[in-house]
Amino acid sequence: MPEKIIWQPHAGQQTKALQQTAFECCYGGARGGGKTEAGLAWMIEPTYLMNEKYRGLVIRRNYDDLRDWIDRAKMFYRSLNVKVAGNPAEFTFPSGAKIRTGHLADSDATYKYLGHEYHKILIEELTIIPEEENYLRLISTCRSTVKGLEPQVFCTTNPGGAGHMWVKQRFVDVAREEEYVDPVTTRTRIFIPSTVYDNPTLMQNDPQYVNTLKGLPEELREAWLNGSWDVFSGQYFGRWRQEKHVVDPFKIPNDWHRYRAIDYGFANYFACLWIAVDYDGNAFVYREHYEKQQTLSHHVQKIKQLSGDEKYQNTLADPAMWIRNPQNTNNWSNALPTHMSIADIMLFDGVPVNKANNDRISGWNLLREYLEWNDSDKREPRIKFFRNCKNTIRTLPMLVHSERRPEDLDTTQEDHCADALRYGLMYIGSPNKDSVKPYLQRELEKLLALDNDIMGIRN
Repeated sequence: MPEKIIWQPHAGQQTKALQQTAFECCYGGARGGGKTEAGLAWMIEPTYLMNEKYRGLVIRRNYDDLRDWIDRAKMFYRSLNVKVAGNPAEFTFPSGAKIRTGHLADSDATYKYLGHEYHKILIEELTIIPEEENYLRLISTCRSTVKGLEPQVFCTTNPGGAGHMWVKQRFVDVAREEEYVDPVTTRTRIFIPSTVYDNPTLMQNDPQYVNTLKGLPEELREAWLNGSWDVFSGQYFGRWRQEKHVVDPFKIPNDWHRYRAIDYGFANYFACLWIAVDYDGNAFVYREHYEKQQTLSHHVQKIKQLSGDEKYQNTLADPAMWIRNPQNTNNWSNALPTHMSIADIMLFDGVPVNKANNDRISGWNLLREYLEWNDSDKREPRIKFFRNCKNTIRTLPMLVHSERRPEDLDTTQEDHCADALRYGLMYIGSPNKDSVKPYLQRELEKLLALDNDIMGIRN
């Protein structure tokens, strides 16, 4: 089939995205950057299109979105004598090459493509995929047994959506405009950012579009106009700014009050944060412990090791840690009572904890107050984070609103550092001295009182 020029990419980012050779390419970051046109052109690279064995796959969120892509593809490919049939549509070119389409409206949608072989996979709006696991399952079908057809994945996206966090981690943070080699798979990936300013056609045809983006609320403007991955639509803590909230570590004065805050997890992450409060009530998160699938004894020893000889005003913990455990699954010593809670066991091993206030909405509102800042009156945030607290810094700005309960955040995401921080601030910001003691501590105090009574020294 003779090569036909049906479209020319814009110089700059669009051309760069189409010329890259990485196994995975993520292109976009802002509105109006020419992502869809780039994806349409990428699917019909001549080397692939002229091969009768070429099989491509296009994925969108739901059928309505897919139908929009199909309509645009029919126009884009109209000069190539393509035949379109089926539902969802399949594009068949004169050489015998085929491009199939699908959507992810069903919860098990990624499974139906397993066992197939696709040489090119185009995923539109990547952040609609909530879990990286689903993405990896989908791209596992991108392989080739055909000489000359190298497998490639091309994704377009904007910041925001349920998958924002993992997309940022997989592409934006490690592969921005430079190929990153995955240490496990040895395959390469790259992120090519784009904004409306990279699309001169749109700028010429609709010059008011930029002004429309400029008029959006701050979080949308930063994401859709400037392509910021730290600020996006649906972000729960929209006032987060790396340059405002992250500081280089410094030596904390000995007379500052120190606290620890813990969110327990085994299958999920166990998070412990160390918080120091200065003379003016400003909080500094200066250390973190963040691991999963480790024993309770491991976490306790790690906390003790990191704490050293520091003294703490309080250690606040997840209220779920006070639940009795009849099976004693957290117990590593047969000498301990089987009805002890996680909090009891931690006390036994030298890390006493107190039950945190678990009022979620009040806690999130308090955290927002601590994060708030204002350049006009030179007001700084009341909480800052040492740069070494990488997981807190990574996860906190990525959290989004719950769809079912918009005043709360989406608990299916990595919210463990946020929960620990909430526990700590609810005590620091509104101290409640009536803490609930672990079972073992109460029992020890009873025994001490009984001893004193027997010795005749109790009042």
